[in-house]
Amino acid sequence: MLLTVFLAVLAVMMLAGFPIYLALAGASLSYVALHPDLSMLIAVQKMLNAPNSFTLLAVPFFIFAGQVMNYGGVTDRIFGFANALIGHYKGGLGYVNVFASVLFAGMSGSAIADAGGLGLIEIKAMRDAGYDDDFTIGVTAASSIIGPIIPPSIPFVVYGAVAGVSIGGLFIGGVVPGLLMAAALCAMVYLTAKKRDCRTLPKLSPAQRWRAFKRAFLSILTPVIIIGGIWGGFFTPTEAAFVSVVYALGVTILVYREQRVASLPALALGTLRAVGPAIIIVASANVFGWIMNYEKVDVYLMNVLFSYTTNKYVILLLINLVLLIMGMFLEVVSAIMIMLPLATPIIDQLGIHPIHFGVVMVLNLMIGLLTPPVGFVLYILASVANVPVNQVIRTCIPWSLPLVAVLLLITYVPELVMFLPRLLGFVS
Repeated sequence: MLLTVFLAVLAVMMLAGFPIYLALAGASLSYVALHPDLSMLIAVQKMLNAPNSFTLLAVPFFIFAGQVMNYGGVTDRIFGFANALIGHYKGGLGYVNVFASVLFAGMSGSAIADAGGLGLIEIKAMRDAGYDDDFTIGVTAASSIIGPIIPPSIPFVVYGAVAGVSIGGLFIGGVVPGLLMAAALCAMVYLTAKKRDCRTLPKLSPAQRWRAFKRAFLSILTPVIIIGGIWGGFFTPTEAAFVSVVYALGVTILVYREQRVASLPALALGTLRAVGPAIIIVASANVFGWIMNYEKVDVYLMNVLFSYTTNKYVILLLINLVLLIMGMFLEVVSAIMIMLPLATPIIDQLGIHPIHFGVVMVLNLMIGLLTPPVGFVLYILASVANVPVNQVIRTCIPWSLPLVAVLLLITYVPELVMFLPRLLGFVS
């Protein structure tokens, strides 16, 4: 009975427009207050202890590093280098868009940072070159979600902290899927450019390419330092996040001289605004997970699911569908915190490695960033491109299909995720 009341309060608060963290906290605390055997003190302690994690410290550092790079000239140099390398092919700026996102993915770990910072440069360049908005906005939106798959990744940090899984293993596990996403989007660019007969840009000379490389070299070095440091065991993912901040500040202030020290407090405030809701969600969802575990909802769902089918592949398809739907209505951290406690016993029973499931889950939720009504990338690009949100939604639908194909591929071929973590010793 109390569980029904709990779920009803949660549904009513969400439908009434309350932020997800308030809905989770309100429903959870109402349940605890009405339950004769549970203590409100324990619930509050669980809320306070959940964000008290060394691992989660990586989140604000990566967000801050991404902001520093966006405003310090890094994104412009990355795009310039990608354009010098492959911009002369038919539909070249589409390939540049994808390639630049792959490079920037190794720095920020955030689709929002990619769409808001690099996306602004990409959309302007493609429009100036005569590309139509359907092509321009579609490839920009789709390529931006490569960011949280190729390491570093803020959602992987949250998943790893909650699930108790190696974040380094998750980071490495995202490399091949991220590159597959880039390849799938490049195939889409090729077909679109061929269909629309996009014009080509002049091919740059080797000297011009070399200058573009030198100009972007320190920016390109960022993912090498972050990923190489984690691979080599020089620092943990959390320490890597701090290193990325120090490196970004040094490059943008001392070398590029495009970042002013006076602007840092505003960037820090922006970071706090971005990370604050995520931390509050972690706190609220920890109590939610505690209640779900107390009521054994996860066991109930597993028994119901296995009563209909024990086919691993069918169950994986159902999980993917649920995650895709949740990604349409919940932002990424909320969805991870809600779904992970419910899905964990199911994937354990099926023998699915948590690193494999983590990459599948995050890619599912990243695709959700391109779907209404809560797809943040849609609204960011609508603002950046100065077009209606409905137009962005319509444009993004066909560009989501290659990403869904990659999602199914990594779901059913787990070695695409697990090969590198095993090779590098993150999985025994």
